[in-house]
Amino acid sequence: MYPTSDTLIQRPDLGAVVWEAMQEAPLMGYIGQEVMPFFNVSEYSAEYPVIPLEALFELVDVERAKDGHYNFSAGEFESGHYKTYDRGLQRRLDERYVRIYSSIFEYEKVTALILLNEVLRAREYRVASKIFNDTNFTAHAVGTEWSTITATPKADVKAAKTALRALGITANCLVISYPVFENLTKVTEVVNDVTNIFKDPEKTGQVTIEHLKKFFDLPYILVGGSMKNDAKKNQDASLADIWDDEYAMVCRVAPGPGADISEPCIGRTFNWNEGSNADFIVEEYNDDPRRSKIIRVRHDANEEFLASYDSSNAAKSEISKSCGYLLSNITA
Repeated sequence: MYPTSDTLIQRPDLGAVVWEAMQEAPLMGYIGQEVMPFFNVSEYSAEYPVIPLEALFELVDVERAKDGHYNFSAGEFESGHYKTYDRGLQRRLDERYVRIYSSIFEYEKVTALILLNEVLRAREYRVASKIFNDTNFTAHAVGTEWSTITATPKADVKAAKTALRALGITANCLVISYPVFENLTKVTEVVNDVTNIFKDPEKTGQVTIEHLKKFFDLPYILVGGSMKNDAKKNQDASLADIWDDEYAMVCRVAPGPGADISEPCIGRTFNWNEGSNADFIVEEYNDDPRRSKIIRVRHDANEEFLASYDSSNAAKSEISKSCGYLLSNITA
């Protein structure tokens, strides 16, 4: 028995397919979920606690007094605010075509994955536009463009790490585009470092992300490889990288969705989904007059910098903007 037209039903089976695909998203070049990991919330809009850096590093008296009492930790925090937005896409599946092609491929599954890919691309663009942005972060030119084999990227990244350390932030990540990653694999000091560490002739000079982690002494190297079509509609495709190869970001990212919201980091994605803990929701409804069903992939979320605000809505503690050091002039 089919639901009546426009009756919305959840598709947990396709939701499982989407969840599995999300685990592979970084391999498809989507790094937004690692740069700004999901943080599940129970309301679509609310306040959250922001611990200012001065409170994080305050040196307090912890000695017990002679009368037996202990000092109280002030535990001061400020308030930030988030608001999520419902975003998604849907596709129509003609019942006749579903039956025609069912013996060739899983029509519904493929449709859900196509929709996920399109929603992820839009999200990736939003994240990249926030991070590789010289309005949000002060841009610092590197010594020599990383597209030059005589570049000195280790010194550039070290300077960035030192600057963040002075703000109380320990950098744990370098965010770059795929073209910049390719350029780094040709830089002489990088190749020499790999050659000196890995003596196996079959590996000599073959620079990988794991090598770059050791080279820069950073736990995370995130390479954005996703692309977008810049051509206008009905014109031949003109592909471009979503992550601009003129920038690189040395920053602190939250170590996954499980990290507390008070963790200083470059940003988080507040994820409501009307109370669901799923990253994305997959839904279906019928369109009887057209003998078709509609598959929809959506999420109610928003990517945010962590910051607190005063009563006049002016920014007070801009935590996320203290967690990122933007390097510019990366490519000649």
